Amino acid sequence: MKLSYIIPTYNLPPEDIRRCLTSLSEQDLSREEYEVIVVDDESDVSPEPVVREFEPQMNVSFLRQPHARQGAARNAGIRQATGDYIRFVDGDDYLPPYTAAHFLDVMERNALDILIFGFMTPSPLPRKGENLPSLHGRGRGWVFPSGKAYMEGHTVFGSPCTMCFRRSLVENPPLRFAESTFIEDEGFVTRLVWRSGSLAVTSDVGYIYVQRPDSTVHRPTPEHTDELFSARFAALDGIVSLAQTEPQPHEGLDRKIRFLSLDILRHALRQGDWRQRYHDCCAALVSRGLFPLPQARYGWKYAVFRRLSLSRPGQRLLHFLESNIVNRKP
Repeated sequence: MKLSYIIPTYNLPPEDIRRCLTSLSEQDLSREEYEVIVVDDESDVSPEPVVREFEPQMNVSFLRQPHARQGAARNAGIRQATGDYIRFVDGDDYLPPYTAAHFLDVMERNALDILIFGFMTPSPLPRKGENLPSLHGRGRGWVFPSGKAYMEGHTVFGSPCTMCFRRSLVENPPLRFAESTFIEDEGFVTRLVWRSGSLAVTSDVGYIYVQRPDSTVHRPTPEHTDELFSARFAALDGIVSLAQTEPQPHEGLDRKIRFLSLDILRHALRQGDWRQRYHDCCAALVSRGLFPLPQARYGWKYAVFRRLSLSRPGQRLLHFLESNIVNRKP
């Protein structure tokens, strides 16, 4: 078995799950080359009947677990996976058709541990025989000797859905997502990339991201907002702990820690109670020795944010800019 797709679901409309599974059935792999593992996180209405519709078309299995959030669902999928490579697909997203063989070929020809590819929001997709959509020109890519080398110059993106990775990376020693929490992927993806060998990035698009207004990151209740910030700090603390166990130098982990701290401040600036939220987050970062943000050569955006974050006029400007990002229509 070459490839295992793992799909976590929770209270998704049947048409979303059907669209996701249809996109997997339209890949250019034989039935024997891939498997699909759907893990339901105890939805109010089980999606099993929708999943069973696809059994004649592909090798698909269905698991249902007690509600423990997306991290636990992904972990259940990892435990069952048998493919040489793993890809995650959220149940409300989908894949461009006829792309899987291309990405597997890139991985096998270059003996990669991880391939990171582009993603886009829904738009017209290619038909069979047409070129893949691409962000920066068809087939453009960059190869790094290791994940550590990649992290020295790039901030690791939190989602595991924009990558394909060798299953052995999560087996010895075992690597799993945080469970019963949000922001479960920051620690997993950081550790995955940090321990990897050869890694490549391609501009070819391998994932279609559907932004849903009722997703977990868009719930407006104060309780949920508090929970998200607690989860962000827990993820940050986990990566700090990893850095403390690693021999110096570990510039890639330092970079991730600083950008995750910056990201926490950006989210604070987007809240209705942004002044108090920003103050509390700064205090929490100060207690960890992570604020003010250290001077570093991470580009002009980091430098400007760092400078503005230190003064009240600068914070008001950052709040204005971040609020515009949130309110911008996709």
